[in-house]
Amino acid sequence: MTKTIYRRDFMKQMLGITAGIITAPYLMTSAKATGTTSHNQLRNNIDHIVVIFQENRGFDHYFGTYRSPNGAKVLNLLNAQGEVDPRFTGLQKDISGIPYQTLPLPNDVPGFQNVTLMNKPFHLEPYIPSDSGVRWDPTHHFFRMRAEINNGKMDRFVALALGQKNVHLSHKDLETFSPDQLARSLSAPTGPVLGYYERADIPFYHQLADKHVLFDRFFQAMSGGSTGNALYLAAARSCINTKAPVDRRSPANPPFDAREHPFYDLPYNLEGVLINDLNPVQGPTVVRSDKSPVDYPPPEEQTYANIGDRLQSAGLDWAWYNENWEMVKPWALKSAFDRGDGSAVIDEIHESHYVPHHNPFQYYQRWYDYVRQGHMRSTNDFVDDARSGKLPPVSFIKAAGPRSEHPGEDTPVAGMNWVESLLKAVSEGPAWGKTAIFISYDEGGGFWDSVSPPQLDAFGLGTRTPALLVSPFSRSGLVDHHLAHTGSILKLIETRFGLDPLTERDRHAYDMLAAFDFDQAPKALL
Repeated sequence: MTKTIYRRDFMKQMLGITAGIITAPYLMTSAKATGTTSHNQLRNNIDHIVVIFQENRGFDHYFGTYRSPNGAKVLNLLNAQGEVDPRFTGLQKDISGIPYQTLPLPNDVPGFQNVTLMNKPFHLEPYIPSDSGVRWDPTHHFFRMRAEINNGKMDRFVALALGQKNVHLSHKDLETFSPDQLARSLSAPTGPVLGYYERADIPFYHQLADKHVLFDRFFQAMSGGSTGNALYLAAARSCINTKAPVDRRSPANPPFDAREHPFYDLPYNLEGVLINDLNPVQGPTVVRSDKSPVDYPPPEEQTYANIGDRLQSAGLDWAWYNENWEMVKPWALKSAFDRGDGSAVIDEIHESHYVPHHNPFQYYQRWYDYVRQGHMRSTNDFVDDARSGKLPPVSFIKAAGPRSEHPGEDTPVAGMNWVESLLKAVSEGPAWGKTAIFISYDEGGGFWDSVSPPQLDAFGLGTRTPALLVSPFSRSGLVDHHLAHTGSILKLIETRFGLDPLTERDRHAYDMLAAFDFDQAPKALL
């Protein structure tokens, strides 16, 4: 992805942005809000940064009704009277721009049978309990999310929430169908994307916000799904495939308006930048029968630096702790792209235990070095390292199964309880007094949010996600209103360890130092 592409697309798409956008000068001011004293204090007081990166939940979906115990203002669903603001009633519109009177509801979700809900945000717990897995997962591909946002109006999330099953349009169809034909062919409306959970449903997360720091203007890095946002966590950019077949690229950069929007759910944009999910070719991986090796991002093109490389060059250890890594590690140094001996493809017994496209480092040419050097570890190793005081300077933690909180069979409560166990392992270990833990989500999962994302360039930002800073030095009960995004995590790491930025994204990101108070006495987890 060259600077030429970046600038051309940036100017093209910035012209189409209207509502809810914050200008670049403000971003620069936010990024430089802290001074050298805070930088020095960070370096003197924090030796370990831990990033817990969960899956597919939006800010209002988890904190839409959060009330700060100290009265701090929160940018969420509540108005000054502490009620869900009536301005959100009737906001969602169908493909033709007509407001829904009642929400379309999924027939295959037991909790929504024989139920009528008005067109407004609602408490989700009675219908999809926070501790019960339901096979319902909103669609959130790159251009689809742009259309849901609809120039900052945030009014097409219900209309475009689900993809139609068993609909496979050809590349010619995508070029010749009218906008309405495409939208109606590839989308199915569903109302649960307006649902939110309350404190009683996910209490530990709300308790963390009470005691530590909640960011209410933290956005996913890139429009769309998991792969691109995982890559932005590692390198502040996505992968590229200059040899991607034409029929795997979106034929154009479509406008943002939902009625005029072609639904290109293809993996690459016109320039070959990865914008939707694809697995890596290097093991351990999973192959889809409708994909060929040429579809996947070639490791030899991913030679730019990521945060692991920056740390390595500085002589600092780092680790990606992935749940179930010990189960799939035997496939990590293999390269054959089919099943059998020497195959990088996980066997059918183990493929449900690991999600390859959630591990960004697996896309890089240096992947085998990362494995051999011990940077890929299990989450069981993290617990042991935390308790024994052996945490590396930077840790990334990724769930692989029911603990990831991914909608479907993965529940908020299972993920929350798992995160609590990780935090307790750190807080009870010898490194707690020198640790900062950042909890966030790769992307908003297609859930509606009340705040439109600023557009920094041709790729994002995407919707808001929950984000928490947990540390002995976090400002107690602070709601941080600075504009932040996935690049802010990189900025914090770079600031603490004196590393160069990876791209313009992290260079100008908010460093989150205003969320710390290094003059206070170190505090306990809760």
